[in-house]
Amino acid sequence: MKIIDKNRWEPADGLMLEPAALQVVKSEDNALIIAGPGAGKTELLAQRACYLLETSTCKVPRKILAISFKRDAAKNLAERVEKRCGTELSKRFQSMTYDAFAKSLVDRFYLGIHEDYRPDSVYDIAVADRTQNDIRTAYEHAGFIPPAGMRPGDINNLLEKEIVRHSLPLPLDNKYPTRAAWSLLLKGEVTSTARLSFAMITRLATYLLVSNPQLRKALQLTYSHVFLDEFQDTTNIQYEFVKACFHNSNSVLTAVGDGKQRIMVWAGAMREIFPTFQSDFGATTYRLVMNHRSAPRLIEIQKMFFSRFNEQPISIQTNPKWQASDGRAYLHLFENHIQEAQAIGGIVQSYLADGSHKPNDICILVKQKIDVYCSEMITEFNKIGIQARNEGVYQDFLKEDFISLCIHTMIIAIRRNAGSWTYCRNIFLDLKNMDETSSKIHESQRELSDFIKKLKSDLRSISNENDLGNILKEICDFYSIDALKAYFPQYLRSNYIEKLRLQLAKYLWEEYIKAGSLDIAIDNLLGKNTVPIMTIHKSKGLEYKTIIFLGLEDAAFYKFADQREEHTATFFVALSRAKNNLHFTFSKVRPIGLYRDDQDRKIIMDFYHALRDSGVVEPVVHTIM
Repeated sequence: MKIIDKNRWEPADGLMLEPAALQVVKSEDNALIIAGPGAGKTELLAQRACYLLETSTCKVPRKILAISFKRDAAKNLAERVEKRCGTELSKRFQSMTYDAFAKSLVDRFYLGIHEDYRPDSVYDIAVADRTQNDIRTAYEHAGFIPPAGMRPGDINNLLEKEIVRHSLPLPLDNKYPTRAAWSLLLKGEVTSTARLSFAMITRLATYLLVSNPQLRKALQLTYSHVFLDEFQDTTNIQYEFVKACFHNSNSVLTAVGDGKQRIMVWAGAMREIFPTFQSDFGATTYRLVMNHRSAPRLIEIQKMFFSRFNEQPISIQTNPKWQASDGRAYLHLFENHIQEAQAIGGIVQSYLADGSHKPNDICILVKQKIDVYCSEMITEFNKIGIQARNEGVYQDFLKEDFISLCIHTMIIAIRRNAGSWTYCRNIFLDLKNMDETSSKIHESQRELSDFIKKLKSDLRSISNENDLGNILKEICDFYSIDALKAYFPQYLRSNYIEKLRLQLAKYLWEEYIKAGSLDIAIDNLLGKNTVPIMTIHKSKGLEYKTIIFLGLEDAAFYKFADQREEHTATFFVALSRAKNNLHFTFSKVRPIGLYRDDQDRKIIMDFYHALRDSGVVEPVVHTIM
């Protein structure tokens, strides 16, 4: 491909970047970009990748590594880069999560880990839910005795943090039997297989690099440039990993984040990550001032929170596509949750009826406990024929590379879809180590076409979930499990692909029973005909025409007094997801389990003051007739 002169390079697809963003795109030094909601962080990184690849600033065969927190963010960025600079160049752009990157290193080079900490060649991710906690089980087998009076959930939290509190190798003296717990988990001596949490895997990856300078050097030679997304939520463990990879190297790091969206302090996010990165990596700081997402009146609401984060007000610039009067926001005050469900159902129904919205243009957000806050609303939606679901169940699952490949393969067996065909074709050729110049490319394309014809016939005869599972196994066998594990390194040393296959069969069959058509079932599983419901944490990085925040009440923010900054950031993330419309609800009565049914808003009254002071939010009092 022809190399573009750096001075002649222009942003892909004729896009206009604000001056600071263009400086970042062409920067040759470590950089920290402070970018608020809607600033176009994904587009910025995609354009930077294009610049580095198209101008050969990232020289062949070196690559760009992008690290995100969420699978959907990593996948969205990879897709954006491919769209902007083409398939061939984008092959040198690798986008993955912190967890996936750390796991890929451990899985490929585990023999380089000292035998005291070397995991079995096949291991699973540690289970940590309400019914099973592998880390606690290991500690108990190692002799741990829980403190008297401590609740089970608090014990689990204590041990999940304790097992990764120290870098490897572990210190000899420890209050808890952590060394023994590590050993039991690494060898699978108290579970059916070895079990590791992602935080443990990250500790192992850091230890691997620190112990093997040659591997560290090879990593730095592989990646000339590194992107770090949502940097404000980086934990100490993740930051130590980044430093082990790239500190004091020639790799150029670009970190993007926003302190107003730091919502993971509870999970260990470093409060001082920005100045720490600036000091350690000598990074230049840039601040973006555009908000491409939200209508001007909604940005006025966002501005009310700048002072609450001790930030100086800046002149946020809106996208020229908006009129100054665009954007609507409402505060709905209800007598009870039943009235709330009926009213919200009517609001959603009106958006769908007037053609301004598709179901997935609307998102219902809650602070926590979707099943508690949304059960009445989901029942009401069902009554009026609106599909809604807890998107958190499907979000990460649908972004799995293996799931994407299976779904795209089935789509081209059901209907014509150029995008799905290209996706499957490119992966199939990659698995065969072929490029566009190969003499056998037509033969391989014919092989794929023949398989799709057979798959089309097989799909017509499914009669139960087991049939669907067998067809998915056919897809696995066609691409080859071993080849897929090599191509997608996150699956290399586990049986995770088989678990994903069975889960996909279950989900698809459930949708097929309801829809009566596999075509519609796939679209429903992908969420195309559904109103998504999710927690605020799951909404990070997403945007919708209309956001409905359910339950702006004290009980939802019950730790506000102790975690004021983090809870304010969480609420800021919620309201900044909206492009056109915002709805907030308060219900005087809401049954939420351990708490009393009567709700209040005294603790979070500051949120209400911010909404009022914006001059944008219209109160709507709903009375019972």
